[in-house]
Amino acid sequence: MNALLSTSLSRGHSGGPLPLRFAARELRGGLRGFYVFIACIALGVMAIAGVGSVASGLADGLARQGRVILGGDLAFSLSLREASTDERAFLDRQGRVSLAATMRAMARAQDGRTALVEVKAVDAAYPLYGNVALDPQQPLTQALAQRDGAFGAAADPALLARLDLKLGTRITLGSATIEIRAVLTSEPDKLAGGIGFGPRLLISETVLRASGLLQPGSIVRWHYRLRLPDNDATDTAVRAVTAAAQAQLPEAGWEARSRANASPSLERNVERFTQYLTLVGLTALLVGGVGVANAVKGHLDRRRDVIATLKALGATGTRVFGIYLTQVLVLAGLGALPGLAIGAALPFLIAWTFGAVLPLPIAPALHPGELALALLYGLLTAAAFALWPLGRAHDVPVSALFRDEVASDQRWPRRPYIAATILLGCTLAMLAIELAYDRRIAAMFVAAAAAVFVLLRLVAALIMLTARRLPRPRSPVVRLAIANIHRPGALTPSVVLSLGLGLAVMVTVIAVDGNLRRQFLAALPEKAPSFYFVDIPAADAEAFDAFIRARAPHAALERVPMLRGRIVAANGIPAENLKPPPDSRPPPSEARRTATSPPSPIPAAAPATRRPPCSERWPTPSRRSPPCACATPSMQSVRSSRTWRWRSAGQAC
Repeated sequence: MNALLSTSLSRGHSGGPLPLRFAARELRGGLRGFYVFIACIALGVMAIAGVGSVASGLADGLARQGRVILGGDLAFSLSLREASTDERAFLDRQGRVSLAATMRAMARAQDGRTALVEVKAVDAAYPLYGNVALDPQQPLTQALAQRDGAFGAAADPALLARLDLKLGTRITLGSATIEIRAVLTSEPDKLAGGIGFGPRLLISETVLRASGLLQPGSIVRWHYRLRLPDNDATDTAVRAVTAAAQAQLPEAGWEARSRANASPSLERNVERFTQYLTLVGLTALLVGGVGVANAVKGHLDRRRDVIATLKALGATGTRVFGIYLTQVLVLAGLGALPGLAIGAALPFLIAWTFGAVLPLPIAPALHPGELALALLYGLLTAAAFALWPLGRAHDVPVSALFRDEVASDQRWPRRPYIAATILLGCTLAMLAIELAYDRRIAAMFVAAAAAVFVLLRLVAALIMLTARRLPRPRSPVVRLAIANIHRPGALTPSVVLSLGLGLAVMVTVIAVDGNLRRQFLAALPEKAPSFYFVDIPAADAEAFDAFIRARAPHAALERVPMLRGRIVAANGIPAENLKPPPDSRPPPSEARRTATSPPSPIPAAAPATRRPPCSERWPTPSRRSPPCACATPSMQSVRSSRTWRWRSAGQAC
């Protein structure tokens, strides 16, 4: 019998079915000792698969609903001015056009209470795609029509709650009287507008023009949505219209977006969100990798007599390595299955549970590519952390295996196993970097993870060296405890790695949170004005100064003139010839301003010496200090200026 077993063990190749059969026989005894192994792989795979599936679902949703989110096949946006006659005629020739103007304004209730609102004025063609949901249900044109001496409007529920309004209540917007006739439940193109600073107030274009808010220098953004003919709404037609707009109207200075990039900021946020959570999943896998190595080492220690018997009967080191590597990969696959199942189901669960609440267009579906990537991460992590203890069993002689209980042999594995371990680790690192949204951050993560592993291993070696050189205490309990720290086969390296990695993750999260808080606090000036007024028309500047002096005669008032214009050249290079770097990002719309001079004090009614700036006089707003205000009036001379965008014709400065 022994001869037959020895013959069967010595025949065949390591890649044959024999390792699989022996691995299956080993697993008949149960999964004792591998529950932590399976849990580590399952959690890491679930995190990566779930993040990838949700991100792919969001990307698919954005792609499928690009027209609805954008409000058309193409959108041309202008700041501070409407489209000229030639520009509007060009758009009308291409297809059906819908106009929407957005701005911020103050809505005033009949009792005098006010609230900042995001005004959206639309024409009769709005929306070109999708539907506006109103409560009670009614046609949008009917809700916004003028009747009984008031214009109609649909308001966000937050505005009704903030001003304690009810349907039928009238409010004032500028000089126009508006009646709230419906609650705005949803608008199809809300995501394309980004995050607002106040609740939405949907009105007609006629109301905006009658409100008196359209003044020179008013921050109004005009959106012209274009719906191409149904038989000509292909991507080729979209690119042709965009090219024609650049060729025929090069001086328009508008921002053109297509349904393929309906919400660039949201797409960037989704990509960053995906990278961040993918790195979190990789961190979970790396922390779990230590558990994988410990589980494999513990299993090999328990099966030491079996390995010795196999070698005594003629099994080669390669055969033993193949048997237990197969067993590890099978267990890793079993652990990955529940992780893949939960990760694949996560988009469906989110859509089913929060679909009616989330404004994001998630399209749940199975994504084999993301699931395969998560499985690959799991198997690579398991193999990378299991190769070292498995490779060590290759060359250990039978006698050493039998006495390993009391005299552990700490020899290193063969060079091929060391090289394979390093190769798998590098493969994991390259995957994390190549598939990342920001490769620089991914490379920093990989370098930091490698440094932490090396540092913790050195710490463990230092602890063992220190324990070995300590004087022998008299207490046998203490003496045995210290001896167990540095004895052959001690668990000190594993314990230090496990606790160190877990604490490193916690400290990293706390440090990131603290850094973000410090950045937010650092962005706030130490000395700030009590009030800050922006976009005061130049014609109203004197009236505003008189208003402040009448109500706060002891206040220090500073005025900072600002203008909005179009940069036509940079360093002597025309704007149309500039090529921005691929990673450039457009600044926020409110940041596209230029201060024409440093802050200057506004003279008081009577001559007086110049008082220090607000930031020097009053550290923080309080009830005890006189009010302090800074004002930035708009300049009437730039009423026809145009704002240049980075994405305008692909050229900017």
